[in-house]
This record gives sequence, structure tokens and C-alpha cells, in this order.
Amino acid sequence: FAAVAEEALPRLGEFTEQGLANTVLAYAKAGEPAPALFAAVADEAVPRLGEFNAQELSNTAWAFATADIPAPALFAAVAEEALPRLGEFTEQGLANTVLAYAKAGEPAPALFAAVADEAVPRLGEFNAQELSNTAWAFATADIPAPALFAAVAEE
Repeated sequence: FAAVAEEALPRLGEFTEQGLANTVLAYAKAGEPAPALFAAVADEAVPRLGEFNAQELSNTAWAFATADIPAPALFAAVAEEALPRLGEFTEQGLANTVLAYAKAGEPAPALFAAVADEAVPRLGEFNAQELSNTAWAFATADIPAPALFAAVAEE
């Protein structure tokens, strides 16, 4: 992993948005520390987030949170980009996005509120893990969402 990170660093500008997201996702899933790579991906990704699809936005936030890499500018930019596009997110994407923000301790009350609004009418499509992750994220982030919690309780 270290050799791949070393080779990737100077070439991140050549990566597609999916390539950037998948790179940090792979390192996070493998539990491989690569803080310099994550920092460089954040720098490369932030100005390009408008080109990321919903899954790439969610996966990028999840990867940084899972790897425990602080990236406040990235999290702020992902939240801003995701807000008007939450209808494009799958149920897993919605759940993983708020999970990432809660795990990272990144405040994003507007994002959480919008995810709650988007999730409530779609909760029937959430699987058990997605329901659990969503409820955990809101509870952990201490974001009140009475309509969401009432709807989750009914599922």
C-alpha cells in the first residue's frame, strides 16, 4: 500500500473522480494509514466535488471518517455539494453520509436536517443496517430528528 500511495501522490490530478473516491475508500477499508495520500486527495477533490456523483461523495466522506483523517474543508465542501443532490443518493448513500459525519465529529446540521427530510418518505426502502446506521448517526451527532426517529420506530 505504501508503494502505491507514493506512486499515486504526484498523479492524483490524472485520477477521475471515481478514482479519487475509490483510492481513499480502499485505504480506509484495508485499514492502511496513508495520511499524506488522504491529505492530497482532499486537496484534489474539493475543487472537483461538483463532478463527483452521489456515491463518490458518500464514499469519500465515509473513507475519511473511517480512516480517522481530519479534513474539515473536505467535509464542509461535501456537505455543501450533497445538500441539493440528496435525491440522487441511494438509501445506503444517505445512511453512510450521515454516519461519516457522525464518526468524524464533523458538524453539519443542515445536511443532517436535509437527510432526515429525504429519508423519512424512503425508509421503507432502507435495509436494517441502513436504518441502524442512520439512527446511530443522528443520535451520535446529537441532532434532533423526531419525525425520522418516529418513522424508524415504525419500520
